[in-house]
Amino acid sequence: MRTNILLRVALLAAVVLGGAPASASAALTASDVRIGAQAAFVRVVVDFNGGRLEFNETNAEDPRIADGTGCVDVAHRGIRLRTPLDRTAQGVRARVTLATANRLRVQLSATAGRFKYVRVFVLHGPERLVIDLYRSKPPSSAAEIRTGERRCLTLASIQRTGHTFRVRGTELNLFEGSFVIRVRDARGRSIGRRIVTARGPWTQTVTYSGVTSRQAGTVEAVAESAKDGSLACIVQRRVTLVP
Repeated sequence: MRTNILLRVALLAAVVLGGAPASASAALTASDVRIGAQAAFVRVVVDFNGGRLEFNETNAEDPRIADGTGCVDVAHRGIRLRTPLDRTAQGVRARVTLATANRLRVQLSATAGRFKYVRVFVLHGPERLVIDLYRSKPPSSAAEIRTGERRCLTLASIQRTGHTFRVRGTELNLFEGSFVIRVRDARGRSIGRRIVTARGPWTQTVTYSGVTSRQAGTVEAVAESAKDGSLACIVQRRVTLVP
């Protein structure tokens, strides 16, 4: 009898002193959206509290931002939105809504052609969904990227002969070693493209066309995410194009 009484007292104390069940913990809640400018891209940040956001819960439903629209979803059981969020800055509008009971949607819009790629990742402490929209026009010196994240790609040198660039670089741990070299004109339009598969050091040529006047351009090497087609890796440099 005494043992039963002591057991009941212990169980009651556990409940009173904070033994709340896991289901009673705060739900992951989107609380704010912010937009800021970096040298190479415009960054959209969605702030969360009350839970942990995982990268495998994100999906770029529409990563083709070049047409002026894009969409990133977060699938998380019980996800909440404190209030509909709608911000416009740096030429980007970001609207955050609940698409379904367990899915949050970030709808992006901008002038068509202003941006070329969408990159999505997650940061913790505090929880944030980060969406980078890379500008289409030739990069300034501050926006050049010669080494990608975790050295996924590097650009060692670019040499032009006529309408052809000879590009040297390295690859590291890309999915199937696959990436694309592109040439873009002063407006950010793709005027040359070559698909590459390589491991480690590589040397490739890419030819462009359609240029009618001397102008600044971009040579870039990019890899897409195998998960959703968003940007996985980018390196880029400003170059001169000739007619």
